[in-house]
Amino acid sequence: MATILFDSSKNELFKLTDNYKTVNRKLKANYKTETNKNEIKSDVLKSINLFILAGPQQKFNEVELEAMKEFVNNGGSLMVMLAENGENYFDTNINFLLEEFGMNINSDSVVRQHYYKYFHPKEAVLNGCIVCENMNNELLKTIKKSQNNQSLLDEKYDIEVIYPFGATINVINPSNVLITTSTIAYPFNRPVCGYYTNDKGGQILAIGSGHLFTDKYIVNEHNMYVWDYFITLMVEKSISYKAKDFNDVEIHDYTTVPDIVYMSEQPKICLVESFDCDIPADFKKLFDMTLYSINNDRLHEVVTMYEKLYIEYEPLKIIKPQFELPLPPTQLAVFPPIFSDLPPPPIELFDLDEAFSSEKSQITQLTNKCFQTSDTKGFRDIDQKELEYFIRECGRILNISHDDQMPAKEILHTISIKIANYKKLDKD
Repeated sequence: MATILFDSSKNELFKLTDNYKTVNRKLKANYKTETNKNEIKSDVLKSINLFILAGPQQKFNEVELEAMKEFVNNGGSLMVMLAENGENYFDTNINFLLEEFGMNINSDSVVRQHYYKYFHPKEAVLNGCIVCENMNNELLKTIKKSQNNQSLLDEKYDIEVIYPFGATINVINPSNVLITTSTIAYPFNRPVCGYYTNDKGGQILAIGSGHLFTDKYIVNEHNMYVWDYFITLMVEKSISYKAKDFNDVEIHDYTTVPDIVYMSEQPKICLVESFDCDIPADFKKLFDMTLYSINNDRLHEVVTMYEKLYIEYEPLKIIKPQFELPLPPTQLAVFPPIFSDLPPPPIELFDLDEAFSSEKSQITQLTNKCFQTSDTKGFRDIDQKELEYFIRECGRILNISHDDQMPAKEILHTISIKIANYKKLDKD
């Protein structure tokens, strides 16, 4: 059984137990997956088929870079994934290894030009992005078998890949381009996936976005088919490319260069053109100040044109401007403003018994409610909670307590003091 090793020694952003759980379950069905937490050495890479660097966030030392280079030269497969802003964000030096094989991941972002399916512009859905003919045909076969879709459009646009929060890649010989941004995302027609292979079967697959295969995005669009294709390519090594697979790849320059030929033909105004003329001592005379002047030099011709067109000439009248003020004009306040009170609630929202009943009738109703007889003799046991409720309601009716936080004992104490003070008044 082939072995796939995920590196976690550089605090990788994408982990099998975190955001690559779907990938982990899918790989365990057919392959043996392991995780490396120690320094990368040749002994560690000797017995594995595929080594994956899923977003390293620390720098590799010289021994580790040499071990991975030796691993590829001896026929091993290496997959490298970063994300937007490249090495600047991840603080790694993996480009030092990739540049030896004709690839390097840029410190930029891929942005879709307009909204399509996903709200964030960096969640770019790419159509017609598979530029490798072999990869495009294999994916189309797999998708048609599983989905049975028959499209009337160009078949290459049937494949949709969501490329979230990713960067572009520079790819030169001896590496080749598998996926580009096409003309849908900016920057246009720039590689986002590069591939290298040698005579011994060693392979390197560089992808500008590790988010491509996270649990959130791998189940969307055709990302799962792309992942299966990459695993078959890197582990099984059953896919071989020909030169014609990369014939129609159109790649734009990464840096936009202005059209120098066109700009050279444009007239340029400078003092060099006036060397054949006498230059005045006052440099201000070199400027034509009458180009944008406002005067009445042409007024006579305008009035004459009225007569030729048999139109009565009337002098312009001064129109008093009317400015729209956002607020009415202010006036000196002699009396303070009178603010209207809120209206009382409608009558149906009033509790009529509580609003119009006397204290005595309210206490009577409360007593009948709480002390209903249930036995033949007319008495029953009183629960302590019922008694506390009765005392608190009596306190509320008598305006002794205005909330339910006042204890029942304190209410009885307050009533007792008022009764005692009342009896002290009647000294006779």
